[in-house]
Amino acid sequence: MQEIMSYLNPNSKFFLFSKYTVIILVIIGISFTIRVYFFPFDVPLTADSLYYFWYSSDIYQMEGLPSNWSPTNNSWSILVSLFFNIFDSKDVFTLMQIQKLLSVIISVLITIPVYFLCKKFVARKFAIIGASLIAFDPRLMINSFLGITDPLYLLLVSTGLTLFLSSNKKLVFCSFALISLSTITRGEGIIFLIFLSILFFVRYRKEKYKIIFNYIIILIIILLIVMPMTIYRIDVNGNDPIFSRSISSLNEITTEASINENINFKIFEGLKNLIQFLIWIMIPNFIIFLPLGIFLIFQKKNFEKNTIIISSFIMMIPGFYAYTFPTNPALDTRYLYTLFPIFSVLAVLSINRVIGKLNKSNIIIVIIISLIIISSLLFYDYKKIDYDHEKESFEIMKEVSLKVKGVNNLPTESRYLSTIQTINQWPTPYLEIKFDIQSISYENEDNLQDWISKSKDKGLTHILIDNNKQRPDFLKEIFFEETKYTYLEKIYDSRNQGFNYQLKVFEINYELFESLKHNIDT
Repeated sequence: MQEIMSYLNPNSKFFLFSKYTVIILVIIGISFTIRVYFFPFDVPLTADSLYYFWYSSDIYQMEGLPSNWSPTNNSWSILVSLFFNIFDSKDVFTLMQIQKLLSVIISVLITIPVYFLCKKFVARKFAIIGASLIAFDPRLMINSFLGITDPLYLLLVSTGLTLFLSSNKKLVFCSFALISLSTITRGEGIIFLIFLSILFFVRYRKEKYKIIFNYIIILIIILLIVMPMTIYRIDVNGNDPIFSRSISSLNEITTEASINENINFKIFEGLKNLIQFLIWIMIPNFIIFLPLGIFLIFQKKNFEKNTIIISSFIMMIPGFYAYTFPTNPALDTRYLYTLFPIFSVLAVLSINRVIGKLNKSNIIIVIIISLIIISSLLFYDYKKIDYDHEKESFEIMKEVSLKVKGVNNLPTESRYLSTIQTINQWPTPYLEIKFDIQSISYENEDNLQDWISKSKDKGLTHILIDNNKQRPDFLKEIFFEETKYTYLEKIYDSRNQGFNYQLKVFEINYELFESLKHNIDT
């Protein structure tokens, strides 16, 4: 009885664990509720998320991995397919929402490893602030609605990093299992896997021969996770995208350095983009706390702090590469989201230093968390995707898909054409879906007649145009001067259907177009 009472003592470790566990669960619950409130239930999958859906759907329909195709990163799709089987819905739109909801749940769960990661550096009450920074981050919220690989990758990497810093060697072994899973979720996980392997030898260097035996165990764990998927993808695709992509990236960097006289300029531009995006993703919540946190992480350094410092640089590598070396740099903040757990650690170090010794620090912590939620919601409202526009675009493209065979690409709206063709033909396997509607780019074009001439053989039959100011002038002219081009006949206007978003569809009369062109030439 006395032993039981000791656990009920408010100062006991059991009581403290229970109290903070409840707080974390409340934070997770609030974070999930907010996401569900803003969740775009009426919008289907597009672009990358649709590509992952095709693979998940094929697994679900075939009850096994397809033998004729595989995406570059397939662990996310495999996980999604398991939930397709659990819910066993025959409605394709419902399955798409399941994929997005699973992404939301995983995104919320990232809160847990980040809490334990922060707890290695500060007291639990301050670690809760670090967890809150992740739970309510507006970018992670928006990203979770897309149904792509990012939340799962971030969960695996943040959990792996947390376990690696554990004093329990079994948990360290588990960290390599999770990071191995991250490599088949997103290829850049292999960089972090190599980095942890090096740190493993640094951390246990005093164990001499025992370290070799332990790392052999780790290698076995890595191979058991990575090799089956590698063999499968080589069998299906002819190569493994993880390793071939890494090699091609290295070759691209080497080639670029040897033939490009402006390589120094490209590196400078890449670094500039990296710095700009780093500052941008710190807004709204991290930027307040990070400057002092960066200073503190370099004080009284130990293995844990060194791991955080080096990890931050390692996690910047994919972003720096994406912003620097491709012909068309991928200027997207998503490549830097893996830094958020690191940012949380730096933030709580700063907060701990500023308010740690104050008598009413608990009240201040509540205020800080409240301000995090408020600022995150305000920033989300500023950055959120216009889902009303997305829903209308989807409904409009349903109508347009019945009228066209080949159209110009509108970067956001026309991507729903692939989604609609998928929905209409589901459960047809991906490779058997007939994508009859061609999407023709108009990039680097400034003349309507020349573009139509070049695009005729590509299958262009109709032109889509709205009043978006970012469209090229020769397309905007069609929108505002419908009768100027006699070979273009307007066959659809979304305003006539009661939509707020106005999109017009013009059919190209090639017979008249060629006749007019011939007269001009002669």
